[in-house]
Amino acid sequence: MAAALKALFDKRKLALTQARFRAWWDGADFNEETALAEIEAKLAAANDRGVEGADDELFDPEPYDMPPRLRALALMWGDGRVRPGDSADEAAVVARLELGAEATVAVLGPGGPAPLTAYAGVHPGAIDVFEWREETVDAVKHGALVAKLGARVAISRIDLEAHVFKPAHYDGLLSIDDFAYCSYPPHLTQQIMKCLKPGGRAVIDSYVGLPTAAFATAFATAFAEPHVRAHGDLLQFFADVGLEVVSDEDLTDAFLTLARDGFKRLSAQLAEAGDLDVIAAREMAWEAEAWRTRMHLLAQRRLERRRFVLRKPAEDQAENANTPSE
Repeated sequence: MAAALKALFDKRKLALTQARFRAWWDGADFNEETALAEIEAKLAAANDRGVEGADDELFDPEPYDMPPRLRALALMWGDGRVRPGDSADEAAVVARLELGAEATVAVLGPGGPAPLTAYAGVHPGAIDVFEWREETVDAVKHGALVAKLGARVAISRIDLEAHVFKPAHYDGLLSIDDFAYCSYPPHLTQQIMKCLKPGGRAVIDSYVGLPTAAFATAFATAFAEPHVRAHGDLLQFFADVGLEVVSDEDLTDAFLTLARDGFKRLSAQLAEAGDLDVIAAREMAWEAEAWRTRMHLLAQRRLERRRFVLRKPAEDQAENANTPSE
């Protein structure tokens, strides 16, 4: 108890020092009594909201200078997003994993902090995030700090083509677009099978479609070269490693609606944002041009968006499958 009180007192002192330094940096007068009152008020508000690690609310995250491209994408798709998305759908996806509160979840390729925040809002357990886009990993980390996700969320940058996961470590896994940008899906599929606990589930969102020259334009602004494959090919990859397909859903129409809504909001977003720097404006123009082609392919069903819910067999099922019948 004494150690906990000492730690809290030290954090208050550290927050006071931070406030004193900020006032000096801004050239403002520093009033210690006022600063202490503000610190106590912030701590009380965090405790009232039931914030985990409430004393961490005393400290603001370091400022994050968002790159021009991510600013452009946020205007198109919403804060913390690099693609069309919906927080309600993302929160609902977690239920498809059928997890307990203490479950550990892996999240592959969120791209931005918005999907992660949606997942963490409905799952109170540990979440390990694996982001392969070099351009977005800092944004995901900053978003987790702003959302006060604390020690239960760990964020790492990985090589999607080579990363090796801990065996039987995760109760559930969420993957967003990773199969559309992975050059060798058998490795990724094997790792998903390997990292899930027996009976664990994975939800995989991915583009599927027969290869066409139009993909070069449709994915010209993607963070990696696209490797979109036929629907049946992905199903075969899952079957090859023993993952059971619980459901296979067509999200194309809903996803296309989200993309169209992003374009409808864009003019209002630009007006609200004011002047956009040249680099961000150029990034937005490129993104819009690529997405016109991508939306055209989606509307024609030459490109589809699908959601696969997969399950790793329980240990007794796997043993029965390997036992020859008499």
